[in-house]
Amino acid sequence: MPAYLLSPLLFAATLAPGDTPDRDLSKGNTLYVVPYAHLDTQWRWAYPQVIREFIANTLTRNFALIEKYPHYILNFSGSRRYEMMKEYYPDDYAKLKTYIKAGRWFPCGSSVDEGDANIPSGESLIRHVLYGNRYFKKEFGVASHEFMLPDCFGFPYALPSILAHCGIQGFSTQKLTWGSSASGPNGIPFKVGVWEGPDGKSVVAALDPGSYGGSVSEDLSQNTSWLARIQNTGKQSGAYVDYHYYGTGDTGGAPRDTSVDWIEKSIAGKGPITVVSSKSEDMFRALTPGQIAKLPRYNGELLLTAHSAGSISSEAYMKRWNRKSELLADGAERASVAAMLLGGTAYPSDRLYHAWDLVLGSQMHDMLPGTSIPKAYEFCWNDFLLAQNQFAAVESDAVGAVAKQLDTSGPGAPVVVYNPLSTARQDVVEATLPAGSLNNIYVVSGPGGLYYHAQVVRSGMGTVTIAFAPEVQPTSFTVFHVGPPVPDGNSMSRLTVDDRHLENARFRVTVDDNGDIASIYDKIANREVLKAPTHLELQYENPGQYPSWNMDWADESAPPRETVGGPAKISIAENGPVRVALRIEREAKGSKFVQTVRLANTGDRVEVVNDIDWKTKERALKAAFNLANGNPEATYDLQLGAITRGNANPKKYEVPSHQWFDVTAPD
Repeated sequence: MPAYLLSPLLFAATLAPGDTPDRDLSKGNTLYVVPYAHLDTQWRWAYPQVIREFIANTLTRNFALIEKYPHYILNFSGSRRYEMMKEYYPDDYAKLKTYIKAGRWFPCGSSVDEGDANIPSGESLIRHVLYGNRYFKKEFGVASHEFMLPDCFGFPYALPSILAHCGIQGFSTQKLTWGSSASGPNGIPFKVGVWEGPDGKSVVAALDPGSYGGSVSEDLSQNTSWLARIQNTGKQSGAYVDYHYYGTGDTGGAPRDTSVDWIEKSIAGKGPITVVSSKSEDMFRALTPGQIAKLPRYNGELLLTAHSAGSISSEAYMKRWNRKSELLADGAERASVAAMLLGGTAYPSDRLYHAWDLVLGSQMHDMLPGTSIPKAYEFCWNDFLLAQNQFAAVESDAVGAVAKQLDTSGPGAPVVVYNPLSTARQDVVEATLPAGSLNNIYVVSGPGGLYYHAQVVRSGMGTVTIAFAPEVQPTSFTVFHVGPPVPDGNSMSRLTVDDRHLENARFRVTVDDNGDIASIYDKIANREVLKAPTHLELQYENPGQYPSWNMDWADESAPPRETVGGPAKISIAENGPVRVALRIEREAKGSKFVQTVRLANTGDRVEVVNDIDWKTKERALKAAFNLANGNPEATYDLQLGAITRGNANPKKYEVPSHQWFDVTAPD
């Protein structure tokens, strides 16, 4: 990628001057109190009610508090919510700008919305910071140096590294009080400390600031509990400081008048604590490098226990469309850069921005985890489809612009293959061509005089779709030609299939009468991969709380109630020189399962494609692969780097991963 494309990632670090609030935290005892209005953009409600009621209330109620209390500052996050304000309440939005300029309202959080942190890609997390703070800077002339996620279903190991690379200094959440898998009391490593990511980069984190909806009913300058916390941090680091949420949630609005009144009294209080009504970033910016170096440190992920496991899989369509949107966006952007450089076309900044904005908004910490009401998902699906259509159009236009610059002359019909990945690959490609331009025997020729088998996948309506498996370079556009017969001496396909077996150069796969994969024999390693047939298992699920998104260890550690078994209807789905496949159809507990098991003439994998009509209650469907060589640990990819976790851990039994996990045995 050209170097200039990386410059936006530095945007957050250069938004504001490098000065920090001139408060000496080595003296006295300072408690930063962060007034906050928490809004679940869609949860037990959907966008129309949020816009009609919650956004309006957040504006008017906080305006009143700002006018009444001289030290009151509201912290409110999410550029997408500010976009709603601008569109639906333009007069209040103009007034809001004056309060932000006066320092009485702060656009906190450095994000498009308070999104989920486990499921989005690293690209998504970076764009949250980039787009959120860019909006705040453009509209209000200010932006935040902290990332605020009070209410999220756990936090990945990669997050502090990503935030640090984006110029973010601080992170805060209160969610760990629900119980986390990390070390420390109740899974909270520290009150104020340093959270370090896989590459050693870090942010200062406030991990126990109190409830975002908490009220204040006393003079905090006299509070002995907060004083003890401040003293404990001070003795370790020399910074006598702590961080305290209070406010309202989950429908926006404003803190109670009585709470704000007590904060005013606390600011004027005579106790040993200096109470500061603050912007969410102030504490992080006031800490000195020397103090930060002495703060307690934590290196690892901050997953929740019990209250988040099911959010990894609930509303699976959201997860699928989110990942497909991210991958399509990446392909569209890479192709657009190439089109700009090679084809002279304008880079589609606005189209990509607006599509990404829809995706990022749908990653909000209830919507993407799958905890919202059904009506909310109609809006989410709509936004994902709008975004994907936009990304697809951008990618198609860009690839077309590049293709026009390529030499496509040669025998047969030309096909341009675009590889958006940053690695070389040989994978199966499908291409649809006019049927009249092809003979009955299809082969594909490529650069270097190489020939590839071609296989008819489907035909009709004047077109024919073929599959072939070309070799392509990283982030490349390669011209192939479809047409001439295979030259003498070209290697023959080594694929075979019958109603129970598939075989290629690497694997011999056997399916039993139940429709399960009974054997995967690795012909190169000369060993059996499985110790028992694979299964589709139906795991009983009846969590004690929040059944839409919780999973309980007691249910997960029990054997499956049922497995999807026979009699199976098994048929040959594909049989050609490029790919062979078996189609396996079954029913169980009211649901229908169609699996396609495939082998290609290239690659080191067995593909299992699932098409499921799910109607089964109180069950989760799991694919069980009974491997001959086990490993008590598994490695999972993250947004940045990877992490190794023990298997069957009562605190980590449904865990996030992105596009792969690895259980390779130690030998």
